[in-house]
Amino acid sequence: MPIIPIAAAFFLWLAVVPACGLLSSQRSESGSSAAKSEISVEVESHHWNDVVIYVMNGNQSQRLGMVTALSTIHFVLPFRKLVSGGKVRLRAYPIGGSGSFTSEDLLVQPGRWIKWTLESDLSRSSTAVY
Repeated sequence: MPIIPIAAAFFLWLAVVPACGLLSSQRSESGSSAAKSEISVEVESHHWNDVVIYVMNGNQSQRLGMVTALSTIHFVLPFRKLVSGGKVRLRAYPIGGSGSFTSEDLLVQPGRWIKWTLESDLSRSSTAVY
């Protein structure tokens, strides 16, 4: 008879111990660290044309997307894709327009965000890192 209570306690222990691991704080920390390893890029366009946005790091160029005329859009850039230690530049190509504009070097860290305001004259555009 004493074997049944011991076996029941053992199986209860097998069910409870793994469940405790699911409630640990490590799981929530890994989720929040993933969000912190991204860089948000907000582009506010005052330009009359649609504009294609690129991020340039090192000698690589990656297309982020397009912002339509007179609108605002948000992009997400994984920090792990930056090969130059967080130093990037943004480039704007107006569709149907001439020329392009490249921002100055921006030093970004995981969890930060960039706001780029494109003016109708792209050379008057401004950037900020928060």
